[in-house]
Amino acid sequence: MRISHNFPAFMINNTLQKNVKASSSSLEKLSSGLRINKASDDAAGLAISEKMRAQIRGLNQASRNVQDGISLVQTADGGLQEITDILQRQRELVIQGLNDTLTDEDRRKIDLELHQLTDEIESLSNKTQFNTINLLARDDYRVLADRSSSNSDFLVSDPPPVTSINTSIVYKPRGTPEEARHMISSSDTSETTHTFTNTNSITPIISPDGTEGFNEYNVDTLTTTKTDTNITVYESLTAVDDPEYSKPVYVYSVGMNKTSFGPKNFNDGYGTLFENIEVNGSSREVVYTSRSNPGSDPAFDYMVFHGTNLAIMRYRTILADNSMEIKYVINNRDSFDSNINLSNSINPPTNSVITDAGGSPMANGNIIINPPSGSSFNMTGTEANAGIQFDDSLGLSPTELSINNPAAGQPQINFDWQLTVPSGSSVTLGFKYGPFSLNYDVFELTHETVETKHIETTVNTDITDIDYLPPKLIIQAGANEGETIVIPLFNVGTQWLGIQNIGLSPPSIPEQALAKVDGAIEKVLHYRAAYGALQNRIEHTLKNVDNSAENQISAESRIRDADMAKEILNLTKSNMLTQAAQAILTQANQNPQAVLQLLKQ
Repeated sequence: MRISHNFPAFMINNTLQKNVKASSSSLEKLSSGLRINKASDDAAGLAISEKMRAQIRGLNQASRNVQDGISLVQTADGGLQEITDILQRQRELVIQGLNDTLTDEDRRKIDLELHQLTDEIESLSNKTQFNTINLLARDDYRVLADRSSSNSDFLVSDPPPVTSINTSIVYKPRGTPEEARHMISSSDTSETTHTFTNTNSITPIISPDGTEGFNEYNVDTLTTTKTDTNITVYESLTAVDDPEYSKPVYVYSVGMNKTSFGPKNFNDGYGTLFENIEVNGSSREVVYTSRSNPGSDPAFDYMVFHGTNLAIMRYRTILADNSMEIKYVINNRDSFDSNINLSNSINPPTNSVITDAGGSPMANGNIIINPPSGSSFNMTGTEANAGIQFDDSLGLSPTELSINNPAAGQPQINFDWQLTVPSGSSVTLGFKYGPFSLNYDVFELTHETVETKHIETTVNTDITDIDYLPPKLIIQAGANEGETIVIPLFNVGTQWLGIQNIGLSPPSIPEQALAKVDGAIEKVLHYRAAYGALQNRIEHTLKNVDNSAENQISAESRIRDADMAKEILNLTKSNMLTQAAQAILTQANQNPQAVLQLLKQ
């Protein structure tokens, strides 16, 4: 037995210390919730965990960065939306102003609104900011290449003269001489027109260093055309020897009981005839069921009357002596006799002097001749002559004839038939109008218009062809270097959009305004499309960053967090072993007491 060294106690004490240490470690892990509280717990695990923690914190901050980027893009798009609305209103005003129903004063009022809207676009582009960063009026572009150019072409054109010739038949007093081709008028006018076209495209490019940029290709073409026009009118007068232009023809007025007599192209030259009919004391509307074309020879007109079975066939025939025979055949198909009053009124040729068959002038005033049968009269006018004859051989002569022959003014011959037509019978009435003769000579009038133009065309072409890098904002969208998103910033000021001088009144060119506004709308829509696509990309980036952070947190937890159930098990085990070691150590410490028992003996 040894008392200097209690080896069992030493061994048990070491075991006790290990159990105490294990118990302390479990308590530390249970109290902190971490499996790794210090490097000695798991050196490699601690290193991995800290790297993951750096990634997690970086991803969380990147998520906030990306959200800021989305807000910035939304702010820029909101400004572009308002500018788009203004441009649409400007386009509407321009289309309104191009309507020629407006006066110059109306267009000036439209210009007032156009200019105010232009100023507001400029103001909006300068005021749209995010955290004091201007988004829509950037002028710090980096130009990579500029192939822009301007060109002006001047063209002169003298097209062949355009001649139009119209001929017509005219009647002139006898003795009028022919006229050779001569100028009767000449006028000069000048007109300036403008035509404007615009093409615009913005194409993404990659600069030599790999940076994303854009190529803007814009072509403005203004064509100014000045047209000086001279219109000279010539006339000539050539005599026509054609009997067709003295032969009498008649022309009726559709829907009226008026007939015009005259040679070809001179409708009223030989006078006019008005007809009216009364049946049984009432005027009746005439209905033409059929009739020959005006100017036909012989000609017919078939007339009926509402409310009656009365019909009249009227015949007109040109005779060899250049007169016209006019007959009426009245048929009464009613079951009773009909009282007919057919009244005619003739206006002789213009400024006629009426003479009887013997050549004696008729007295002035209203002259009544009864009976008219066998009567004939001549009418000599300044333009034409005519006669009128009443003879029973042509059918019944009128029952009454009156001549209104004023001392000054146009004479008139009135005659009518008042008769009874028995039921089922017919009666023929007639008179002869003519012979006709013309006091005018016939000419062909040639009207010649010669239009000569001198055209000066100026074509100004301005080409903008620029490769550029717009200013940009870089969004740190990840936890590591190089994980970025670039947001380009554009300029939508009025000068960059090309609308700073649009208007409808001088010195602005109205024709240019519509194309310029269309080009500005197209450019703004391109920027909005770029921002829309970029926002969709950023939103996907945000989702990916959040997903990555979530997965990293889960992975880091598995490395660093304590398994509470396992640690509780370890603690329980350590405590039990500690208690057992303590009990055994007590026994080991009692072994030296046995030596004292030997000494007592």
